[in-house]
Amino acid sequence: MKLAYIFVMAMVMVLTGCIDKLPMLPEKGVSFELNQQRKQAVKNIHYNIELDIPAEKSEAIRGNVVISFELMTIADPLVLDFNTDASSILSVLAEGKKMDYVFADEHIIIDAGALKMGKNSLEIGFVAGDRSLNRSEDFLYTLFVPDRASTCFPLFDQPNLKATFSLVLKTPAGWEAVSNGSLQEKRSEGGKSLYYFSKTKPISSYLFAFAVGKFFKATKSVDGREMNMYYRETDTSKVNRNRDEIFSLHAKSLKWLESYTSIPYPFGKFDFVLLPAFQYGGMEHPGSIFYNEPALFLDENASVNKRMARASVIAHESAHMWFGDLVTMDWFNDVWLKEVFANFMAAKIVHPSFPEINHNLRFLLAHYPAAYEVDRSSGTNPILQDLGNLKNAGTMYGAIIYQKAPIVMRQLERKIGATQMQESLRDYLKKHAFGNARWDDLIAIIDKRSPLDIAGWSQVWVKTPNMPEYQITRSDAIQVQQKKDSVSGRIWQQALDLMWLDHDHYENDTIQLTDAQAKRVRARSPQYVFPNADGTAYGYFNMDSASINYLIRNYNRQGDSVATNPVFRGAMAVNQWEGFVRGDGPAPLAYLTNILKILPLEPNPLVIDYLLGNLQSIWWAFITAKDRLHAQHTLESLLWGLMEKTTDKGIKTSYFKAFRGIALSKDGLNKLQSLWDGTLVVKDLVLSEEDRISLAYELALKGTDGKAVLMKQLNETKNADRKARMQFVIPALSEQELNRDAFFETLKKEENREKEAWVLDALTYLHHPLRQKTALKYLRPSLEMLQEIQLTGDIFFPTRWTHHTFAGHSSQEAAVIVRDFLKNNPDYPFFLRNKILQATDMLDRAVKLRK
Repeated sequence: MKLAYIFVMAMVMVLTGCIDKLPMLPEKGVSFELNQQRKQAVKNIHYNIELDIPAEKSEAIRGNVVISFELMTIADPLVLDFNTDASSILSVLAEGKKMDYVFADEHIIIDAGALKMGKNSLEIGFVAGDRSLNRSEDFLYTLFVPDRASTCFPLFDQPNLKATFSLVLKTPAGWEAVSNGSLQEKRSEGGKSLYYFSKTKPISSYLFAFAVGKFFKATKSVDGREMNMYYRETDTSKVNRNRDEIFSLHAKSLKWLESYTSIPYPFGKFDFVLLPAFQYGGMEHPGSIFYNEPALFLDENASVNKRMARASVIAHESAHMWFGDLVTMDWFNDVWLKEVFANFMAAKIVHPSFPEINHNLRFLLAHYPAAYEVDRSSGTNPILQDLGNLKNAGTMYGAIIYQKAPIVMRQLERKIGATQMQESLRDYLKKHAFGNARWDDLIAIIDKRSPLDIAGWSQVWVKTPNMPEYQITRSDAIQVQQKKDSVSGRIWQQALDLMWLDHDHYENDTIQLTDAQAKRVRARSPQYVFPNADGTAYGYFNMDSASINYLIRNYNRQGDSVATNPVFRGAMAVNQWEGFVRGDGPAPLAYLTNILKILPLEPNPLVIDYLLGNLQSIWWAFITAKDRLHAQHTLESLLWGLMEKTTDKGIKTSYFKAFRGIALSKDGLNKLQSLWDGTLVVKDLVLSEEDRISLAYELALKGTDGKAVLMKQLNETKNADRKARMQFVIPALSEQELNRDAFFETLKKEENREKEAWVLDALTYLHHPLRQKTALKYLRPSLEMLQEIQLTGDIFFPTRWTHHTFAGHSSQEAAVIVRDFLKNNPDYPFFLRNKILQATDMLDRAVKLRK
């Protein structure tokens, strides 16, 4: 083994040039140790990048980068990151002269003796790697989070080495180009366009970005700030319908953030790019935010949830300009820090734009169910996680960061007060502007202002996993006590709003859960108890069957101020779902019946969407095929009737999509067919091109003439991006199992997973509950591919790959495959093991509950 290592290193030196002293080789990725060493050694970095982008996707992109920096020490070799192969390095020069280097394990290593203290400059010619360039035939965009800039060009790819960037792009004539810096000059040369972008403010490498290609462009000035929007949507009526609102939401978000932080927008120009198959909802590149195009260009009858989601993602990415871009986490284990601030601020920002929305209800349903889904699983993790190498940073992301962390931040604000929170955040931003910070830096600022033990509170909520569970008992009084868990002495300090019914009279009390002692509430033989009535406490609050039955009988009863409170109804729905999936509630069919009873009585669109989501989960995962057959007509009739009855266009769309998902009877499929071919029109139900594609998919999955439907829809689809997406997904819908098998085999090649959103669409149908038996053969290979997917895919892809793979499965056979895989791989990386456990938690619960 040692001889083999020496031979390999000798060959590396022969290929790359001898150096006086062979350095100790760093591991692949950026280890925490390398991060710390470079943080101390390197400062004042500037990258001057030139890229020549050909029109043909198959042609390589050649580039040149001049890296200027200061060295504080020359005790160690200089290590640059370049995650590609040695042949992609064309030259390495210093002051115009060739420089010796070693290329190994994704790093360019330069001997310290070839450098000097103080100012240095390296010029590297290279062929750009394609992994993070997201190239299509007529456009491309970069996505460098968390450590993917090094897949494109050589640099110091870690968040705490902020740098300035200058960029020159040579593109095919007629293509647009956008980057972080403002456009200084555009000129033509040799039949191509040259774009010169100005020097940026100091930013982390993962925030550097550019997009080029055939884009439409819209420009608008709002309150003196000019904004440019680049997009590819060809439906001009959809664009015109949404354009002004998109600009307005950005302007309102920026104005609110400037007021809250007392810091003007830090990055000068403000553009955004809408991309048809973007991997995320948005990405916060300063000066050039990228968005998922369909999330911003909404259909005519978009639900309130869709409109709120659009406002929230815009507010979220705008908030990142301060929280994440101006001040960035020091190491990616604190990635949650920027995300929690962005989500926390987004919830505040959208309030003025949606005065008709109950924002407490929206916060509850947007955060708690998703956070519980992970936190109840055996694969959960703390908000602040350990990270040894940036190559694993993508596994940090998930519902604990995006949904649980904002809940914890809201609790912190209530604990210290909104004014003190705002003042502390202003201090934090000013102290670390254009630099890096950690969560503990903010806690230190708050602790100086507060007499409370905020660090101790943070230790439980932020640095340990899981959710608290509470035992609630009643006889002559109500007692609430946190159950003991695996971490000795751990107490989640929080307030609990407890409500009870005593002889048809509601009473409530706020209980401070600060220790392990049972809290006794003096209530005279309460008939029914409703824990967490205001939906703000976090945890599992078991409800007794009598109280649940009372809620069902008196749902939204007029004249009852509690029953007509949508936050109360939402909180009780969340409580009931948690009890159900834990096996403490009614049987699946009984729970489904309860939902069917209350849906016609529920007027709130947010609660309706939540109930419909739970209904479909029960329908496909928790009840048997026999029970579905018996209930099919009843459910279809109810959903169709509610869709026709409602005058709210958003609610109508919600009922339509639920009906589309569960329709299976001859009558139901005939309705879908008639909606799709236009022979049936439902008042105020406007079907977009995307809706028609989804209808075609459902008909192909469930009908008898699927191929003809798909081909007709493909021919009628006008948008080129949607047409290409359809062509990719169609094989996963094939009626022939051999064709589906062949499609799955193609996914084993990295290049066929390039469009991740397309892959996820295909997995939805490949593993649909109706085809789960034939899809069992794909499960183990999918698990075996996960490590490669984590290394080659973008940050959310491993989680989404596992979720979409297992979401359609509810059988004992599928559960056994997962159990055997984990048993046979005891040394499997713990962070990916957790992703599997999170994705299959509902599968395990479905198997148990059906028994």
